Amino acid sequence: MAVFKQPGKKRKINNSRDLDVSNGKSMSNDESIMTNDSSANNSLMTEDEDEKIEPQIETNMPKKSRPVIPVIYFCTRTHKQIEQVIKELQRTSFNTAKSCVLASREHTCIQDSNIYYPQISYKSKTELCRDLLDPKARRRNSIKFRRTIDRCSYYDNGGVKISTYGQLAKFGVESVWDIEDIVRLGISKKSCPYYGTRLLLKTAEIVFCPYNYIIDPVIRNTMNLKLKGHVIIVDEAHNIEDQCREAASLQLDQTNMNLAKADCEKVYKSCSNSLSYSRLARYLSELSKWIDQKSNDIKTYDDYNRGVVSWTGTYTIASFDDFGIGLTAFEKFKKDCETVLADSAEESEPDDTKMDTKDNGENELVEKEDSDLVEKDEDETLENRSSQDNVDAAITNATKTLLSSICSVFSLLYDEKYKFDYHVSLEKIMELKKYEHKDRNMKTTGIGGWINAAAQPDDSRPVWKNVISFLCLNPAAVFGELKSTARTIILTSGTLSPMQSFQSELGTQFPIALEAGHVIKPDQCWVSSVSVGPDGTDLNGQYRNINTYNYQDEMGKVLWDVCAAVPHGVLCFMPSYMLMEKLYSRWQVTGQLNRLKQIKVVMCEPRRGDQLEELMTKYYAAVRGDEKGPSGALFLAVYRGKISEGLDFSDNNARAVVAVGIPFPNYKDAAVTHKKDYNDKHHKNKGLLPGWEWYQIQAYRALNQALGRCIRHRNDWGAILLVDSRYEQPKNLSGLSKWIRGRVERNNSWSTIVTKLKNFVETRQYEDSIAALT
Repeated sequence: MAVFKQPGKKRKINNSRDLDVSNGKSMSNDESIMTNDSSANNSLMTEDEDEKIEPQIETNMPKKSRPVIPVIYFCTRTHKQIEQVIKELQRTSFNTAKSCVLASREHTCIQDSNIYYPQISYKSKTELCRDLLDPKARRRNSIKFRRTIDRCSYYDNGGVKISTYGQLAKFGVESVWDIEDIVRLGISKKSCPYYGTRLLLKTAEIVFCPYNYIIDPVIRNTMNLKLKGHVIIVDEAHNIEDQCREAASLQLDQTNMNLAKADCEKVYKSCSNSLSYSRLARYLSELSKWIDQKSNDIKTYDDYNRGVVSWTGTYTIASFDDFGIGLTAFEKFKKDCETVLADSAEESEPDDTKMDTKDNGENELVEKEDSDLVEKDEDETLENRSSQDNVDAAITNATKTLLSSICSVFSLLYDEKYKFDYHVSLEKIMELKKYEHKDRNMKTTGIGGWINAAAQPDDSRPVWKNVISFLCLNPAAVFGELKSTARTIILTSGTLSPMQSFQSELGTQFPIALEAGHVIKPDQCWVSSVSVGPDGTDLNGQYRNINTYNYQDEMGKVLWDVCAAVPHGVLCFMPSYMLMEKLYSRWQVTGQLNRLKQIKVVMCEPRRGDQLEELMTKYYAAVRGDEKGPSGALFLAVYRGKISEGLDFSDNNARAVVAVGIPFPNYKDAAVTHKKDYNDKHHKNKGLLPGWEWYQIQAYRALNQALGRCIRHRNDWGAILLVDSRYEQPKNLSGLSKWIRGRVERNNSWSTIVTKLKNFVETRQYEDSIAALT
């Protein structure tokens, strides 16, 4: 655990919202750090603007004031993890705290697009919602579909029925609620859960949200989250350095930038704030020209028709100046962005406080206008339709996001504190683009029924595209703003180790740090390093070794012995998809895969996240033994993948974790290379870790996160095997979490390891059987 706290006077707050954790008991291993700064402390002592005390009769008497009680923002990686935290909070004495869960429309919108727009296939609930709330969009669609389209009825009810905690209590929803609770209530009361939670946020005492809501400045500003003087708790904070760097980085596809420019030009022709849109379009146009010019610097291309040129952030700024899009031009661009985005917010997403009002005659007006328009002759000219579209023109959500992202990242790029912290690269890539033939009736089959390739209605042709990336190498660029506003920041995770990089990388002092042990007993987890396999082959996981058949075959035999000794679920983590696929293919050839499948159902983590849910269902079913066949399952996974983060592998779902190799990041990855070089260059003047030390820490964070899948609660048990001969060296064990580090055994022979593993499993199964009888 790491804790940052704003220094200032100690004071006592007698309020039910005060937090007392003196009797709290840890349910898992936990490492946390806390940080504190000074600027926000004054807000604790100032008068609450919303709850001022009326002045006394004597005007010379001081006004009374009440301290502002900080709101707790609890952030974690996924909504599944938020659900688990809420369940634990409900079991404590703090289960009466007013809580609020922030989530996207994808999780909270209950509207059905088929009711309003069955003809439109919406990519997201966000698009549907904004179309239903934007009067201009409804007017356009009313004309297009020749019927009146009203504003979303759930939205109108949202401010009335589920906007206060008193109303939630009235409907039987507890103060500490989850997304599923509020969605069920919304469906029952025909009220919008998304906007209902936005109103509940105003009086919440603890707010749960994914951590990009807090870390990413664009999302934070969109949600209008004010963090000054409040408490931020970041769970699963082992990723916070990466998250901060990503939030301060930007990748711009020139094609999308040109679409945004055209979008602004379209609105410019019909909007009252035409000058703002005109200047935005001009800036994007000049930026696009700069990209075109700089792409000429790319002289060499690889086998994939890809060429790259890169510069420092300071060179890029100077180049912008030379091209006429320097700081002065950007400041005007930023001001225009703020104007346009503010106007857009008023038009397409009304203020939450107005949710309980009616349309003030808007629907009646639209209905009359639309009925007149619908009755017009169907041969209405294209010019008239274009004119109507111009009247209702508005920039798209994609354009808003692009403008916001440019403003956020370029503001940091031009900041004197961070201008040396950027690496900019321009990539030119050849890709296939589909074109449609104008003559859709062209015959597509030739003599004998063969396909006429030249006459295909859809044709793909190679085109070049430019992508420019602004890579932030200093997470403090984002974390610094959080530090300067929050009262207290707590970083916590079961796998924060190694912890030495947080202070330097985040540019923050953490005066309180805790590296805790585990709540389990010593005999509940058996850990061993594995340096050789059944045939005595060295299992060093370095690149030159893993490509040999000896290593690949030995790994297959190691897994077979483990699966034979351990019942139910076994997880095996590998450094990359490439290695996992290489081993799988080799075992198919040698027959080792069939031998594994005789004792376990074998599954591989998919590259695509949308395929994982179905696979997990099959895995849990195999572990339970729902179907005939092998007893249990073996899941081959990768470090840093979905399996290693946030999924439930408690009890029988993971009785053993096999950790193959040490998961160093891909050293050929440009972002990794630039970050190592940056740390080497600045480690003295900024107090950063040297590049190689930073690189090692990334490996052990990923390793510890995967090993944490083994033990999930105080009564759980399991075995951990560290398969790599490099673990024989003490220096390669120092990066492991404290609770694992002290348990590692070094065994010289594979037969000894198998014997001890079997004894451990038999002992734990016996203990479970005794516990079941008592």
